Amino acid sequence: MAASVLVTGASGFIGCHIVRELLGRGTRVRALVRPSSDTRGLDGLDVELVQGDVLEGGGLREAMSGCDLVFHAAAVYAYGGHEPTAIEDVAVRGTLHVIDAARDAGVERVVLTGSSVIFGSSTGTRPRDETALGDGVEQVPYFQAKLRQDAMAFERGAAAGLEILSACPTIVVGPLDHRPTPSNGAILQYLNDPTRSTFDGGCNVVAVQDVARGHVLVAERGTPGERYLLGSENWPWTLFHRTTSELCGIPGPWAMASHATAYVAATAWEAWARIARGGPYYNRTQARTVGRFYWYDARKAAALGYAPRPARDAMAEAIAWLLRTPLVSNRLRRQLTLSDDVHFAWARIRAGVEGTAAGRPEPGAPSGRGREA
Repeated sequence: MAASVLVTGASGFIGCHIVRELLGRGTRVRALVRPSSDTRGLDGLDVELVQGDVLEGGGLREAMSGCDLVFHAAAVYAYGGHEPTAIEDVAVRGTLHVIDAARDAGVERVVLTGSSVIFGSSTGTRPRDETALGDGVEQVPYFQAKLRQDAMAFERGAAAGLEILSACPTIVVGPLDHRPTPSNGAILQYLNDPTRSTFDGGCNVVAVQDVARGHVLVAERGTPGERYLLGSENWPWTLFHRTTSELCGIPGPWAMASHATAYVAATAWEAWARIARGGPYYNRTQARTVGRFYWYDARKAAALGYAPRPARDAMAEAIAWLLRTPLVSNRLRRQLTLSDDVHFAWARIRAGVEGTAAGRPEPGAPSGRGREA
């Protein structure tokens, strides 16, 4: 691993876990954050905070000075609440600024946080791999922005003589998601849904800590110019929702929502969010994906040593953390009877977070939404 590393989007959900993974390996980390960033995910860490913004390229070169590796995790991961142009701007223009600054600063390698959605989805249950790039990607602003980010990053990187690699996570769940991403938001939406509905289609669920370790493996062992899917298990949404119920000790799911009813429900969630002045956990853009299977094959990353935990463990950790935040109401908490898996998960989270803050590797680590800058 490089002696000194810059992480953009370091205060974000995936970014702060990349920082923790690097610190656990003894790497010096410089974290790029905006002045307005919520930096709670970095609290207590021995990390150099540098203020900057990927949309303002001027200070990026200085932030990268002395670094020979950059993890570019800054993004707008949202399906609503942002103009499509804003999502596109951070994904494309922000990435071009990072690559140009890396070239000027003499950085050798940039690892981009991409997304599994650039490999499309299916109406059937056959998992997709990295060969499906651009195949059947829906006209969803976030999906299209990530696809254009990928194309522009590799094109500009090649012209600049940089080694560009892309780590492409699936549905990432887990702790320290202070402004919940759509992935953890899927758990919150189900828990807050009075009908406890599920729907057709499926997703690939992975723990955020494993995604962070996957990024580091891609940086250490990956081949320049390649993309690597970082996922765990492929689940139908019925299993995702049933597992949430089992872990929380509540009945459900009770109903199977069709594409039409999912769209109506999403409209209602958006209307309520406007009244409550908060972001909906589920909206009409997401409802358009009902019935699709976002199932992926991570064997390419496995060849680098990537070995994610089971999806159920990832879900238990996400629930354990979410229930200890204001994101879950006291009224809802009183309805839950948490499983032992969730209690054990909370102990793992505490050990991991406190261990990294103290300069020790997280358990299992090898020794040795909103937008983030």
